[in-house]
Amino acid sequence: MNRREFIEKSCMSGLAVVVGSSVLGSLGIPTVKASSRSSAVAGIREIPIMLVDTPELEQVGGAYRLEIEDLDKDILIARTDVETYVAVDIKCTHKGCLVAYKQEMEKAPTFECPCHGSKFDMTGKPINGPATKLLGTYQTKVVEGELIVLVPVDEEDAPPADSTK
Repeated sequence: MNRREFIEKSCMSGLAVVVGSSVLGSLGIPTVKASSRSSAVAGIREIPIMLVDTPELEQVGGAYRLEIEDLDKDILIARTDVETYVAVDIKCTHKGCLVAYKQEMEKAPTFECPCHGSKFDMTGKPINGPATKLLGTYQTKVVEGELIVLVPVDEEDAPPADSTK
């Protein structure tokens, strides 16, 4: 690699970091890093979130980003109604941009990719391309003021995504 190639690659890497940071910041989604705890169900980890500590999820339409370091997962949690929380992989299945939760009056809520316009329904199914693959989904439950996200350690052990209350 000559000096010119090195400088070009260094500049492009720096630009990628700046653009990635600005896209993440523009989504305005608060982020927390968490660790999982073992569950009674084999292959499933429980990720607890104290609802009193997450004002972003107090109201319907709120969203929260959860980074699970020990499982290398990055999840977007959205409160879709009074008793329902939906958890999906935050990375778009098209090119890996970070999706955002959108809830507009008179329209069904969606997860949307700001980079290329893909939209997903609440089950993670793409409803507008270019993405064609589903977002990963995770079961959630509320127990004594804690929102618990159930994350499979192995993809084969995934809990059903239709139980989001």
